[in-house]
Amino acid sequence: MNDSEFDWDAIRMFLAVAEHRSLSRAAGELSISQPTLGRQITKLEDHLNLVLFERRQTGFVLTDAGMRLTEVAKEMARKAADFKRSVDLEKIHSPDLVCRITTGEWGQYFLAQHADEIVEGLDGVRLEFYADDTFWDLGRNSADIAIGNRPPKQTYLIAQKLGERGFHVYGSTEYCDRRTDVCDPASWPDQTWAGYCGTRARLKSSQLLAEILQGHSCKYAVSSSVSLLGLIKTGQAIGILPDWIGDSEDLIRVSGAPLAKNESWLSFHERLRHHPRLSRVKDRIVSVYRRRYPEE
Repeated sequence: MNDSEFDWDAIRMFLAVAEHRSLSRAAGELSISQPTLGRQITKLEDHLNLVLFERRQTGFVLTDAGMRLTEVAKEMARKAADFKRSVDLEKIHSPDLVCRITTGEWGQYFLAQHADEIVEGLDGVRLEFYADDTFWDLGRNSADIAIGNRPPKQTYLIAQKLGERGFHVYGSTEYCDRRTDVCDPASWPDQTWAGYCGTRARLKSSQLLAEILQGHSCKYAVSSSVSLLGLIKTGQAIGILPDWIGDSEDLIRVSGAPLAKNESWLSFHERLRHHPRLSRVKDRIVSVYRRRYPEE
């Protein structure tokens, strides 16, 4: 293999096919045509003189060599993204120093309410919030801070526990006045509920609601947490919310003990420590969360 002729962009294509096990899905992610991607994978195998995938009717399956090289390729991709993000952070003379935060939709809703507090006195800092209900790899996705319900597995990330959150049933004063039996769990299957649809149906609150409804559907289903909150606040339905949201929204907590509990974690890349303003952003985010979360 001639290193001078090696196409490092091929690593990205290799990883996409390895992850999706499908040329069409990988091509969609990479925004290239399926035939082009197929030719590039074949070219890479010829260049390496290795078979990386078994072509099957069900898709592309990694060979043993392909599986071993995948781990190395993932590290390369992470380092490349890490380098790019580090370059971004070094551009101190840019008009803004961007801090990218990935969190769930509730986290974005909450942090947006405290944005001024988070950046107060930090001139030139720009906050970018990305609402994502999956836990991002901070290296590959080039974010600086991630908030999720579990600590990261990556050794290059540092984690801080924010606290625990409980899930409760909430209703508006109007709804509870209209349905006086709402505090009785035996009545819950007959109440009017709002829940999630689409990809958000996999969230913890959706699972809890499914257990309550015992196979029946809720009357209203939305794909947005803010829309769910709106349905509950206007008295059209009751719904399940995390307590650190529901307790601050002028709602009545209908349930007694929490239906379930989850931990909440903030993670950040170790490089953040070398950038004082971004490190202060991280500390302030931790502070606003810990003030809101119930004491354990």
